[in-house]
Amino acid sequence: MATPKLGFLDGKNQQIDDLLRLVCEELQISPTAHEQAVARYTAVCDWLEADGSVVAVFNPTIYPQGSMKIGTTVKPFRWDEYDLDFVCEFRLAVNSIQSPSHLLGLLESRLRGHKVYASILEVKNRCVRLNYAKEFHMDILPACPDVSAGGSCLFVPDRKSETWKHSNPKGYADWFESRCGLGLQLLMESRRLMAKAEPIPAQEAAEEKAILKRVVQLLKRWRDIHYQRNPKLAPISMVLTTLAAHAYSGQHTVSEAMTAVLENFVSLIAHSKPRVYVLNPANPKEDLSERWDDPVLYRAFVDGISDLQKRWSNALATAGIQNVSRQLEHVFGEPVTAAIRKQARTLQDLREKSSLRVATVGLLTSAPAVGIPVRPNTFHGKG
Repeated sequence: MATPKLGFLDGKNQQIDDLLRLVCEELQISPTAHEQAVARYTAVCDWLEADGSVVAVFNPTIYPQGSMKIGTTVKPFRWDEYDLDFVCEFRLAVNSIQSPSHLLGLLESRLRGHKVYASILEVKNRCVRLNYAKEFHMDILPACPDVSAGGSCLFVPDRKSETWKHSNPKGYADWFESRCGLGLQLLMESRRLMAKAEPIPAQEAAEEKAILKRVVQLLKRWRDIHYQRNPKLAPISMVLTTLAAHAYSGQHTVSEAMTAVLENFVSLIAHSKPRVYVLNPANPKEDLSERWDDPVLYRAFVDGISDLQKRWSNALATAGIQNVSRQLEHVFGEPVTAAIRKQARTLQDLREKSSLRVATVGLLTSAPAVGIPVRPNTFHGKG
């Protein structure tokens, strides 16, 4: 079996990209956690769709949305839990419903009829949440078709304002995947209306993820770290995801893509007054950034992006991958530390197998190029 080539050994830029690949591996939720989420989701869907359910009589379409749908979920930061979002789309005309709260009430009443769900249920402003302690929380968004807008556009309830809000989770997922560069024929798959719940997509390995998805994962972890002292100031995931997807222009490496995305963020902020507006590309009536009507929240985003762009630029301009790594630890935290350890173990394994060579240009490489074999390092003495 041929020894795999390790990109991070072939030059500084590739070293950085290999490090970022390993960071994204660290950010992945575990296969066990993913399987657990699928099992919980399936069980809830079965309960909502069961005979006699006040929800089932409206022939709902149930499907995932958000990060689990588009493949940008990251491990919880410290004590946080990750969230699994899905839509319960009722086959109801919005003008046939008494009020937005009534639609939320239909969903809540069915879930309260289950002895387990009743004990972990929490009614939020636009959804019903199930809190699985030390696992994740599941947000179930009731919705109705927006016939006037057509396609997969929806109305969703807002309990505080007692109004209907516009949305389009399916259309958004299609748009995001198109920005990742997938073929159009793959995107249309999610547009089918299904009698039963649509499955959660299979988990992708980090190296299989599109460049844009990895950029979004990194941005979300930066967000968790930067705003950890005051999480209420943090921009929501959908806003970061949408801005990154708009800014991405097909770069082939994560480092190039991150640089381009951050430069675009800074430029957009500079040219947007009084603030940046982030609309759902699949339904422009939905302002994903409506929280930024609060100038305190918007200023926190602006200052955060300015700080991130400076730290990122400084890291890339730093000499030596070890120094770059230390700077990136301040941005992305512990996953960088774990990635460095993984790189070191890989290098040591290669040394022990005598497969590492010093190329004539003075760089380390594991490729079978002509070079001088590196002696195994036994760590006896200073070497």
